[in-house]
Amino acid sequence: MVWGGRFLRFKLSNFRLGGGLSLRRFSVLEGAFLLMLALMTSRVLGVVRQVIFNALFGAGPDANAYYAAARLPDTLYNLIAGGALINAFIPVFLAYEKEKGDREAWRLTSLVFNMLLVAMTAVLLIGEYIAPSFVNHILIPGYSPAEKDLTTTLTRIMLLQPLILGMGTVITAILNSRRQFLLPAVSLAVYNVGLIGGLLVSKFVPGVGIYGPTYGTLVAVLLQLVVQLPGLAKQHVRYSFIWDFRHPGLRQVLILLLPNALAVGVAYIGNIIDTHFASYLPDVASLAALHNAEMLQALPVALIGQAIGQSLMPHLAIESTAGRYMRMSQMAWKVIGASIVLTVPAAIVLAVLGKPMIHLLFQHGAFDPHASELTNLALLGYACALPGLAAGNLLSGGFFALKDAWTPFVTNTYALLMRWFMLYFLFQFLHGSMAILAVPLALAIAAGSEAAIMAVLLLLRLRRKRKHDKGMQRLEQRRRYLKARQQTSA
Repeated sequence: MVWGGRFLRFKLSNFRLGGGLSLRRFSVLEGAFLLMLALMTSRVLGVVRQVIFNALFGAGPDANAYYAAARLPDTLYNLIAGGALINAFIPVFLAYEKEKGDREAWRLTSLVFNMLLVAMTAVLLIGEYIAPSFVNHILIPGYSPAEKDLTTTLTRIMLLQPLILGMGTVITAILNSRRQFLLPAVSLAVYNVGLIGGLLVSKFVPGVGIYGPTYGTLVAVLLQLVVQLPGLAKQHVRYSFIWDFRHPGLRQVLILLLPNALAVGVAYIGNIIDTHFASYLPDVASLAALHNAEMLQALPVALIGQAIGQSLMPHLAIESTAGRYMRMSQMAWKVIGASIVLTVPAAIVLAVLGKPMIHLLFQHGAFDPHASELTNLALLGYACALPGLAAGNLLSGGFFALKDAWTPFVTNTYALLMRWFMLYFLFQFLHGSMAILAVPLALAIAAGSEAAIMAVLLLLRLRRKRKHDKGMQRLEQRRRYLKARQQTSA
């Protein structure tokens, strides 16, 4: 059975088990469905992980140190690789494959991989060096010296994570460019397996403590890398040790990557700013409460923004490369409509069901009723941010497909400045237990206004490009031809 058109079809037979499943190409809806299933599985495992984590560490100093320690590795990874690299690599890879053939496309892939390996190694070494100063003076200046020391140690361990994830990102980009989403989807699902394993070690092995989930993070990213290797092998990859800074394809990737990475980096700097402010909140459980609330909000954001956006990106890139801007415009309108239809009800559900959900899932062991109440308060603020975050993730793909990474960078910079301003503003009026609302509400205002600006800019850009649409030009030529024939016949 098939629903939808060429790129929005949904064919049930494509999901049958059997040989070649990992090599099948999926439409936008099929790819989004796969990624949603994987994200749902990952988030369910994430909830299991968080239940165990909260029962073991609650909202105490060890938990705060662990959450804070993840900020620098996450920022460095997303600054160099992550979604930034995928969005920069896919349009150039597809263009090279179409115009210059497989051999040149794989040479470009090898060059990007080699450059990324060197860059991530350098970033790792720099991160290890600056970790103490970064933690003490920027990340958590309001915490005690003991908490700062523990956070520094955990940060240095977790800094291996960006190096491993960076290698996996190249594989994900290759598979996504082929519209093969199964193994990237599976890699999302297996991530929490390593973390759960680390937590079980902490539970049953005395003295391991918070180091269990910390090392479990490294196991998790290794699993993400390994699970995609069979799919990469089936692509008949031709790796070569190429090192050429003047390669035109590399320049195209870097032209897209620089502003793209800066845009992503700006977004993650916002998380560091949140952590900085949270270290001064009067309630010591604030950072843990914010993390738990953000994790619950991240499920609908990932399902709507990440799953649909990751599936949509290759199709938008194909339409842009082929000069079919009318189709891109139609897809942009559908994206905007989908983000409204899906996110507003999801935000309402989070706000209404958040409290009983937090009580049921997290209020066990070291996670006490006070931590539950604080988490629910933070979740109310994050629910307001859901529509803007999901819409922004979806709309950014349109700019990347047009090989325009500067516009998302500019809008992300605006969002960061707005977020910082709103944090200062809201902290003047919110006090006591209500002060925690300043962090998610600042995010909600920044994300919502940024999404509105991106929607207007993208639609205006596509409207200007319609006159260059290849399909419209052929129709116009056909119309002129028929008109000329009619005049000749007359």
